[in-house]
Amino acid sequence: MEENYYKVSSTEIDVLKEIGTIGSGRAATALADLLGIRVNIRVPEVRLVPLENIDKLLGNPEEVLFVIDIELKGDVRGRIIFLIAPTEAGKMGSVLLGKSPQEINWDDLFFQSTLNEVANILVGSYMNALSDMTGLTILYDVPSIVLDMVSAVLDFIFIKIAKESEKALFIKTDLNVEDREFRGFFFFFPTMDTLKKIFKALKISD
Repeated sequence: MEENYYKVSSTEIDVLKEIGTIGSGRAATALADLLGIRVNIRVPEVRLVPLENIDKLLGNPEEVLFVIDIELKGDVRGRIIFLIAPTEAGKMGSVLLGKSPQEINWDDLFFQSTLNEVANILVGSYMNALSDMTGLTILYDVPSIVLDMVSAVLDFIFIKIAKESEKALFIKTDLNVEDREFRGFFFFFPTMDTLKKIFKALKISD
């Protein structure tokens, strides 16, 4: 299947990285304003990967992760999945909710709602940056959150997402909240038509 993939140039990758940088800056400002605390966000790695290589990025299929899933609509179609390890999510929740990590219950709906809100702000910031640079209208559903194994995430990707997408934009995201570090992973799965539409709107030719 490799020969069927949309060929992405180094210039296009640089533009995607720039969108990630702009989006992370906006997200940090939005979270800081919402929470009233210091927030910094770095995007140390952005790359476009074929779906068949996703398993190498996710690692151990038996590892359990919080999975926040968002469907995109409008001019830009596809899905965004934000993944974060429960231990990382618990530490983040302790800072955001003013509790000790031991007090965080992974099944607590308020805690999960807080994670959803963080992901919603991050996604909104990235998509607004993309919309501003392309002029495309981007709409998205309310995030859904589950605690599931990597193997289940891969099944979802290969069974459902692969029907319309061949590549994923992988965005490694480091959050610094009140001088404490947290790491999560974004996967943006644009449909192939959407990927071409984005680069056309950016006036980049392959």
